[in-house]
Amino acid sequence: MTWVTEVLGRVRWSDGRLASYREDHVAFGLHLLSMASAIAVTIVWMVSSRWAAWWVLIPLSIASSLALEFIARIRLRRTVRRVEALGVEGRDRAKVSLREEINHQISRFDDYAIRSCDQKAEEFLARAEAARASGDQKSAAKYLRRAGRERKYSEWCKRISEYSPSPF
Repeated sequence: MTWVTEVLGRVRWSDGRLASYREDHVAFGLHLLSMASAIAVTIVWMVSSRWAAWWVLIPLSIASSLALEFIARIRLRRTVRRVEALGVEGRDRAKVSLREEINHQISRFDDYAIRSCDQKAEEFLARAEAARASGDQKSAAKYLRRAGRERKYSEWCKRISEYSPSPF
């Protein structure tokens, strides 16, 4: 019985402060998923209330939502214990590593956007050459304008990724 009350209770640091889901992004994702599953099933039930087995859907929704919330709190508790075992400098290191991970993901997205714009520009240039070879000057001009626009987007993304400071 104490295990159930421990899992249902809020996660706290050893000094009594409440722990935040910012400490563990996986636990936060599980927490959001538990909320979303409860809301989604309620909406589905309201929309299709003529469904004959609605009485099965609601208990399954409650059970899955509670299970996800239990797992999220257990993971957050483990994270809090691990960070407290590392000490104050470990907590700062954990926050720095999370910042580095977020910045790495942002830089990966920037690289993807630049690559995508460059590939589209090359594709439009190839289409323009094919249209020019077939004698369709109107389509060739259209594809050249599109290629120029994609090149501008690519340059814009490069400038933003080089000169903007990290948000974290």
